[in-house]
Amino acid sequence: MAILSLKISMTIEKKMANRKNQMQKWFGWSLVLSALCVKPVLAQNPGVSTLGVTGGLVIPSAEVLPLGTLAFSYGNYQEPQLGTAFSTQQNLSFGLGLLQNVELFGRFANYNTPVPGSIILANGIRDLSANLKVRLPTPWTTGPRIAIGVNDIAGGAINFKAAYVVASEQFGPLGASLGYAKGSANLPTFDGAFGGLSLRMGDTGLSALAEHDGQQKHAGLRWVSPQLTWLSQAQIAATVQRSFGAVAPSGLEANASRFAITLQVPLQTPQEGSLDKRDFKPAPADALPDIDAKPDPLAMQPTPDDRLDALRKALVAAGLEGVRVGLRSNMGSVLVVEYENHRYAHNEADALGLVFGLGAEMAPPGTKRVLAVTFKQGLRLYETSAGVAEYRTFLRDGPASHVRDSLVWDRQPSDRSEQTRWIDSAPSATSRVRIEVKPDLNYTLGTEVGAFDYALAANIKLMAPLWKGAQLYTGFMVPVDHSDNMEDGAVFSVLRQRGGLKTVALQQSFWLGERVLSQVAAGRFHYNTTGVQAETALFMPNSDDLLRLRGAGYNQNPGALAGQDLALAASYRHMLTPSMSLEAGVQRFSDGSRGPSIEWNRWFGDVGVQIYFRKGDDAKFAGLQMSFPLTPRKGMAPGPVFFTGTSQQVQGIRTRLTTAGQPANLVQPGAVRDIQLETSLDATQLNAGRLSRDYLVSQLYRMREAFFIFRNTSQAK
Repeated sequence: MAILSLKISMTIEKKMANRKNQMQKWFGWSLVLSALCVKPVLAQNPGVSTLGVTGGLVIPSAEVLPLGTLAFSYGNYQEPQLGTAFSTQQNLSFGLGLLQNVELFGRFANYNTPVPGSIILANGIRDLSANLKVRLPTPWTTGPRIAIGVNDIAGGAINFKAAYVVASEQFGPLGASLGYAKGSANLPTFDGAFGGLSLRMGDTGLSALAEHDGQQKHAGLRWVSPQLTWLSQAQIAATVQRSFGAVAPSGLEANASRFAITLQVPLQTPQEGSLDKRDFKPAPADALPDIDAKPDPLAMQPTPDDRLDALRKALVAAGLEGVRVGLRSNMGSVLVVEYENHRYAHNEADALGLVFGLGAEMAPPGTKRVLAVTFKQGLRLYETSAGVAEYRTFLRDGPASHVRDSLVWDRQPSDRSEQTRWIDSAPSATSRVRIEVKPDLNYTLGTEVGAFDYALAANIKLMAPLWKGAQLYTGFMVPVDHSDNMEDGAVFSVLRQRGGLKTVALQQSFWLGERVLSQVAAGRFHYNTTGVQAETALFMPNSDDLLRLRGAGYNQNPGALAGQDLALAASYRHMLTPSMSLEAGVQRFSDGSRGPSIEWNRWFGDVGVQIYFRKGDDAKFAGLQMSFPLTPRKGMAPGPVFFTGTSQQVQGIRTRLTTAGQPANLVQPGAVRDIQLETSLDATQLNAGRLSRDYLVSQLYRMREAFFIFRNTSQAK
């Protein structure tokens, strides 16, 4: 045995020496290449490495995901340091370009061999980890890019914990990355000096890659597709790779061939506030007549009332409800349009684009401004106006800056109906019943008893407007499917969806003065409790910030995820930009615990991202949540009964932050949950929190696009 141990020791020492020599060669060749190549060019969109960061095959690069870009990856790579005798080897990651030069990735590694007949269904590693990378500012413009990153930021397990610094440069088709990583002291999987080269093969989308991750070598090929116009300019990347010199903990060779598939989806194009021209161009058939075109003198000319009547019909044909059109004399003739929108549910900017576009084109001669008054549930919320001449020029590809300067926005405008000459005193019809079908998904990911456990139901919501600001609201749950671990009496039974009538409530929205908007709902909630849910938004003067108060009280404990009979929250939302906010406050959470909460929210087009931290007594949770539409941008035409999907499907993942005293990352489904209201002011009244003059300015090109693609062409000309 002693002789055998000595031989193994000598073999390991020899391999370590060879590895050191190989790394020296890597650094030497990289320095030579850097010296020879003097004309760097910008790199193509970054790939995603198996670590769950942008980079090569395994190592990170100094690139980061572009702002507002999502990346989904799936592959079967597994670090050999964690063993190789697993029947399941899965590696999934989800990343987001969170800020300019900042990316955040979540990674799920599932390396397991199930144990037949055991309640513990995992024999190996199921690890959820978060990776953060920041590209640093540099004083040079043509030199290498530099980034720092941390993998496996927090959690009970530390299988992938590492901090690193990396520099990358692109020389024509050749890319190079060099860096150093410091892994965890307990069996590091990413540790030491690392480097890699990539060679792009013309315009084929194919690249060859060779790397050393500090412990073993890798070589492979990656193909990146062109941008897919039918999938929001997304790109697909496919990678195959092979490791060399990999060694398992047993000392045996662990070389393996692996694959990965990545989908990168840009959620938006320019940053908010930009007034640069967009790519959208109207079809030739939709071209507008020249702005100075003279009418045919022999043709019968429409009267102002004819124009107003035609505009009203065009807006109704486009799917707007409660439409009323008139003229008001106020420092010049003003075209007034009152409307309510439920068809264009992604963003109120689409409806405004139709009102402004059709209004500017069809306004009677001499009209100076178009004034759009937005209603929800018959309640007057805000008004927006723009110059007619400026908007007509803008529609014909003129400068957006003129419209920006003319745009005025005001919250809770006063009712000046008596000052307006209406073409028809009664608003157009509105839907009497709106039915929304929304998926409701409870799930767990990466636990000892299951990689993914779920309970899916359909939440069928019925909303019937009653009077000004009021509606009858009902919710009926239909279970669809669930995993075995969510059966009654199983480990996650609390997450199982329940069928039946969940909610019947009367909801009333109203203004208290000029700056306070409130909403109260009373009725039956959570299947078998009666109570009240309320929310108030206090808008700050001379600011887009607001103070939010929320509360829910019931006659008994609802139980399950709904928690106890009382939940309260008070928070202040500070708008960092028109699409980004920071909200901090205190809560009495649904489980009865008390503590602070803070959330960062960012909208990328119609997709919202939230990162939050909540502390209830001694328990701390952090998570990421996304909101995305599950409906077409243009929904069903309104009628007496209006069917739709959800414009904001919210899904997320959270983790308990561990401490030395509580190192286990316990699954506590009902602990420290944010207060849950059946509806919210943000969702129903305030365009999902995206509502200000600056925000609407940032959406001007979207408004222009909506006019061209959603209007009824025959009526708009």
